Amino acid sequence: MIERETSIGVMDIPLSCSIFLEPALNKYVRNIVPLSQKTKKFVHEWNLALVDILKTSKYKVYLGDLGHKILTRTLSSDKFPIKCVESAKSVPLHSLHYALRFSESINFLVNKIKTNSDIKFVDFGCGFSPLAPVMQAEYDIEETYCIDYKPEIIEVYSIVSQKVSGKAPKSISWNKAKEMAVSHKLNSIVAMGVLPYMSLDDQVACLKFINAHFPHLMVEIKYNNNSATAGENVFDLKHLQRLRLSGANTSTLETTMIKNSLRYLHKFMCAMPRNKYFLENDRSLFFSR
Repeated sequence: MIERETSIGVMDIPLSCSIFLEPALNKYVRNIVPLSQKTKKFVHEWNLALVDILKTSKYKVYLGDLGHKILTRTLSSDKFPIKCVESAKSVPLHSLHYALRFSESINFLVNKIKTNSDIKFVDFGCGFSPLAPVMQAEYDIEETYCIDYKPEIIEVYSIVSQKVSGKAPKSISWNKAKEMAVSHKLNSIVAMGVLPYMSLDDQVACLKFINAHFPHLMVEIKYNNNSATAGENVFDLKHLQRLRLSGANTSTLETTMIKNSLRYLHKFMCAMPRNKYFLENDRSLFFSR
């Protein structure tokens, strides 16, 4: 008997990232930056609204086999995401990654708000992450924007945000974001999980633009020290050395990347001491300023 290949829909991965984020924030609470109860409540309400929207016939068509499984089983039992984060094949590892990225992004932005009264922020590659809506609702950042290349995702994202908080970050393109950054209408960017979908040349161009025009930034890339096993669009040591970001504060940026990434790995290894995945395979590096 030939098994049917599992289909992956447009919204499957963004859905999994959001649904498994909430139980991961609880499971790995000792390994991540502390989050406010208000933020945790927002994430909970966000997922309730997201599931409620995606179960409608209009949006269900954008789900593949994986997305349908997550949706139907979550609707059947609110314990399903918790069980997945506890014991499903790869979910514990990836959900830890989601929790670390989300909490570090929140922490990064909150610290910027403490010293800057005029934060104009964009979440580049937002997917279904509640990051920007949390910052808009809880920290009252009016100049909040989001970018995603899939209009269907942005449509659902905006509906869910309106349903949870009564407002939604403004959707813009990357080209529009670049125009706004050059004219100082944007000064802060978080880009988690989006650059690795670009070619290395495009990633380098994007990183150099962000470094030159965004005073406040937190950006994730993928790195593998072994070029033979590095995935597509993943930096190896040679490509990373060639990057050599130009412009002001480059040394500070690269030093911070090392500190961020070591802190991330330390937290990951404390949470999963027996799992060497992010040491032996493609792993995340984080630039910030």
